[in-house]
Amino acid sequence: MNMPISEKDYTLHKEYWDYQRKVEYNRERIREMANGFEGKLHYSDYGALSEEQIYNVMWNKVEPKYYDDPPEDYVPEDKAYRLWNETLKKRKVKKKNDEAVI
Repeated sequence: MNMPISEKDYTLHKEYWDYQRKVEYNRERIREMANGFEGKLHYSDYGALSEEQIYNVMWNKVEPKYYDDPPEDYVPEDKAYRLWNETLKKRKVKKKNDEAVI
């Protein structure tokens, strides 16, 4: 079970954890984008690409210099990247034509 980052650890290694959280934020964004393409992209004779395949292609194309900074109120989905004082709030997902819009 992953535990949040302790206050002591975050204080001692702030730059490291801030960067790890930035990477995680960008991973989550790519994952959301890949989810929107699932079943819609086809590769030759192999059929539709899975969300995981789309995610891997997209994530491997993103260079770290292009990572977006997370907003101040960002709370990672993965507990391992949350701070000691953070809890994940449920995201509101709108539905449009039976497709999730995040």
